[in-house]
Amino acid sequence: MFYALLTIFAAAVAAVDQWTKVLAQQYLTGTTVTIIPGWLQLHYITNDGMALSLFRGGRWMFVALTAVYLAVVVWAIAKKHIYKKPELWCLAAITGGAIGNLIDRVQTGLVIDMICIPWFSTFNVADIFITFGAIILVLYILIKDKEFLEDKPKKDKEPRDEA
Repeated sequence: MFYALLTIFAAAVAAVDQWTKVLAQQYLTGTTVTIIPGWLQLHYITNDGMALSLFRGGRWMFVALTAVYLAVVVWAIAKKHIYKKPELWCLAAITGGAIGNLIDRVQTGLVIDMICIPWFSTFNVADIFITFGAIILVLYILIKDKEFLEDKPKKDKEPRDEA
């Protein structure tokens, strides 16, 4: 049941991301809505790169990397390498965001962005879930899950003779 909730959460993140992108395309094209002057605006742009327009034109590289990410996450969860609930919630947030942006990249090659912090960047709902999911995951591992970072040798099933 817990994994079903994680899947629903990731799907909801992707759905809300796609919905906000449709709304941005319909209502923000050619206009800027200032919410907090100098700090927060809404406007429609497209991006064929990643954050801060890095790696522009890398559509299929991003599609491939997202597919690899999804395969690794599914494998790690299925093999119980990742099993703690806070880590799984963070991965669900990241996965939902990754799927939201993947849909754009496969359909058009361009990711739609609409949330603008003028002195920083323009991004979308998927980017928010990817970023905060990753930040919270890293902080959780560094602060709470010391075991994840331990570099202990695996215990042998049978004792070895030390001669």
